[in-house]
Amino acid sequence: MPGEIRAIADFIDCSIDESKWEDILEHCSFDYMKANATASVPLGGAFWDGGAETFVHKGTNGRWKDVLSEEECAKYEDMAIKELGEDCAGWLKTGQLP
Repeated sequence: MPGEIRAIADFIDCSIDESKWEDILEHCSFDYMKANATASVPLGGAFWDGGAETFVHKGTNGRWKDVLSEEECAKYEDMAIKELGEDCAGWLKTGQLP
């Protein structure tokens, strides 16, 4: 995660305040996001049964592969490319820059 945070900061041309680095890492951790889910998900999680904590679920990459059908995955990928462009959609899918 630290490398990805630095890569994102470089990509958006944003400097990192090194005196806040440990806080940044803590606030980006899955445990922190789950514990503070109500403050960080849309409308405090009102859309999800079980609230915000349901939205912030397991933190497992690729978990959607066992949840969505092939048709749903294809529809999502097509819409991501249409809305975000190929580079951004590719990053969202793989976490890797082109």
